[in-house]
Amino acid sequence: MPLLKIDDNKFEVENGKTVLEVALENNIEIPHYCYHPALEIAGSCRMCLIEVEGMPKLQVSCNTFIGEVPPDRKIGGKYDMVVSTQNELVSKERKNILEFLLLNHPLDCPVCDQAGECDLQDYSFKYGNAHSRFDEDKRVRPNEYLGSQVAINHNRCILCSRCTRFTREVSGTSELFVEQRGYNSKIAIMEDNPLDNLLAGNVTDICPVGALLSTDYIHKNRIWNLKRQPSVCQDCSVGCNIDVFSQKDKIIRLTPRENHKVNGYFMCDIGRYGFHKYENIERITSPLHKTNGAFSKINWDRAINKIVDKLKTNVSKTAAIASSFHTNETNYMLGRLFQGLIGTFPSTQDKEITYPSGFRISGDRSPNKRGMNDLCPQIVKDLPSEIKKQKIRGIYILDNGIDTELDDTWKKILDKMDFVIVQSYIMTPLAKSADIILPGLAPFESEGTITNDRGHVQWLRPSLPVEGEGRPDWEILNLIDKTENRYIDINDLMKDMGKQFPSYSDISLFKLGDRGISLSEIAKS
Repeated sequence: MPLLKIDDNKFEVENGKTVLEVALENNIEIPHYCYHPALEIAGSCRMCLIEVEGMPKLQVSCNTFIGEVPPDRKIGGKYDMVVSTQNELVSKERKNILEFLLLNHPLDCPVCDQAGECDLQDYSFKYGNAHSRFDEDKRVRPNEYLGSQVAINHNRCILCSRCTRFTREVSGTSELFVEQRGYNSKIAIMEDNPLDNLLAGNVTDICPVGALLSTDYIHKNRIWNLKRQPSVCQDCSVGCNIDVFSQKDKIIRLTPRENHKVNGYFMCDIGRYGFHKYENIERITSPLHKTNGAFSKINWDRAINKIVDKLKTNVSKTAAIASSFHTNETNYMLGRLFQGLIGTFPSTQDKEITYPSGFRISGDRSPNKRGMNDLCPQIVKDLPSEIKKQKIRGIYILDNGIDTELDDTWKKILDKMDFVIVQSYIMTPLAKSADIILPGLAPFESEGTITNDRGHVQWLRPSLPVEGEGRPDWEILNLIDKTENRYIDINDLMKDMGKQFPSYSDISLFKLGDRGISLSEIAKS
């Protein structure tokens, strides 16, 4: 393996890696703009210049590949390449490059949404000159909408070409291109082809300078005012890793979080803007009991006692409905509590989309169908027929939380029940059919694990405070379980879940960390 020296650091590296890749992997900062690990190398910004011993001029580190050289060409008798990232010549050239990049850049950092996350701002502070040698009027261009969710501030753009390469290489839609040449160059869209593909929002994430703006986030808040929480997208069964940015009890934006085993570097716009559907909903914030067709509030103790009494006398005649929108722990608790008949409502299906880069949007719009099926193996396929055959008189439902109308079959079934109990955070048509409603948690309030459609188990973390008297859904089922096998916390539950289902053994929230564990990894260990 080639031996590389970067400044005073020595590394054995794989053949074919670039100097910039090795530097980034080892927390050595080489400033860069046009380079992105998911995109082809452009080498256009020149910001990542380095000096390589034996080469007559400075090299672009993103396009300088490392390879083993013959013994007689090794530097100092042992190094295949010796690199300097901080010497006087490199520093001088960085200053010159930044000076040109800032030639037309507006002095609008105080109002720029990228402030606090801006590579141009950071690199200018670390590597730039305090004053420019140029004294001329800045070029000014009007802002434009590239699509319904993305606008461009041309005056901030440094033409790194990340966005154009993204639409060509990742989404495969090619809406963006560099129009004109030289001083007049700018990012543009093809006529009648706006940037409205389902991955469009990612260009705002990869833009290093605040030129591409999310219309959903413009002037909403400042990054340093927001709480950042790693979590998992719940809008399809892929389970993209995300960062949730919130302030107090409100989500401000979602951005993708890198995980090469799940979503790479990106997320779709369905998930990115999906949090808005939770903003104007009829929340259930306390237990409710229906009397004479109307709901009234009751306390938790009364609600739990009423349910326990009903289940004591009717447990063999009660069916339960699991949910692919709930966590593994909640579904496991449901299966443990109801040893008999368990089913599900039909899942929401759409067309699966796979992009040229391999990024996909699952056709299964639920986040945890795989986990639900793994941990409730007794689920029957034709639940309505089994309810009729087994003369079921009561039903306990984990509500999916999606506002779908019940079909006639289910309306008739629910009308005939002696009692219907629903766990839900939102007043859905299904919840309205209940005799007792128990308030669970909304998606961004819940904690637990979910398993994506390829068997990757991930930690779903809470990002918002619990509203009202809502409780974790697994905990509600734990309260109903009056046996001696009650759990003290979610980790205690997960241990027992692993004992009953070996494919989920040795899982803890700590071990899952930010990127999760695949079931195949667990099986091998």
